[in-house]
Amino acid sequence: MDKVLSQEEIDALLSGLAEGKIDTTPEKPSEENVKPFNFKDYSISTKLKLPGFDVINDYLIRSLRMSFSTLVREMVELSALPTQLERFKDFLNKIPVPTSIHIFKPEPLKGHGLLIIDAPLVFVFVERFLGGGEKKTIKVEGREFTPIEQRLIKRVVDIIFAECEKAWRNIYPIKIKYVRSEVNPQFARVMQPEETVVVAGFNVELEALSGKILFCYSLTTLQPIKDKLYSPYQLEEVIDPKWRRAIERLVFNSEVEVKGMLGHSQITVRDLINLEPGDVIVLNKKADEPVEVLVEGVPKYLAKMGIYRDHLALQIESFIIPEKEEEM
Repeated sequence: MDKVLSQEEIDALLSGLAEGKIDTTPEKPSEENVKPFNFKDYSISTKLKLPGFDVINDYLIRSLRMSFSTLVREMVELSALPTQLERFKDFLNKIPVPTSIHIFKPEPLKGHGLLIIDAPLVFVFVERFLGGGEKKTIKVEGREFTPIEQRLIKRVVDIIFAECEKAWRNIYPIKIKYVRSEVNPQFARVMQPEETVVVAGFNVELEALSGKILFCYSLTTLQPIKDKLYSPYQLEEVIDPKWRRAIERLVFNSEVEVKGMLGHSQITVRDLINLEPGDVIVLNKKADEPVEVLVEGVPKYLAKMGIYRDHLALQIESFIIPEKEEEM
């Protein structure tokens, strides 16, 4: 199981089988030829196609690209990484030291999750926070994060978690509760070693270097919402923030007709024909009663009538709540 044939060896094997040069008679197995295979220790790492995580990653890439570019004062590119399924201990063994590891709880889901930020990215963010701008190779081996660096990188973590909550909103609303941070993956064992985890994230590329930001979720944690993660329909629910702001501007700048209804009265046609200057029509409201304000013909407010800067004006006092909303 440890040997993998090259393409040339595969072609030679197929050619030999076709020409009859290779004996295809099965040999009887012997104890020397049989090797034990331990399924428990075999890696289960594989790529998954989860439309739900595609939605989350797409949102995070769009929102964090602008946030990170502002923080480091240079253009930052983000690209989604394939979603992986593997054992928790295998995932931890691949994390180098030091690494910025942040433990969180995706409430109301059970269990914990991990946010992993590569050390080179941490040092770049910290350098920009402290006013540095020189592009240089950053050596991370043999050093740990200082308390100041950990506090500064927490600003980046807060931004990621805030955008992550928004990204999850179209799949399953969660509230991320921050637990603690670690540098050594050996102290971030919040799951069982044999537990299966889902690893999703993206690659962050700057002009000087690149690094990864990963999210690690327990498969048990995601079990109650697995149908939502496998369903592709959420892709249509993601709204581009720029498109949304453009629509909001158009809506807010739209002109609407506003009328203040002083009152009404009923008279006969005979009385209407006989009206003369100076006659008084009695309305159904008193002078001190609030005036009903209609927006595009729909009652919306109750207002007080008056004068403002030599103009007739209405001062909004309260909203008109429809009867159906009152019953709810």
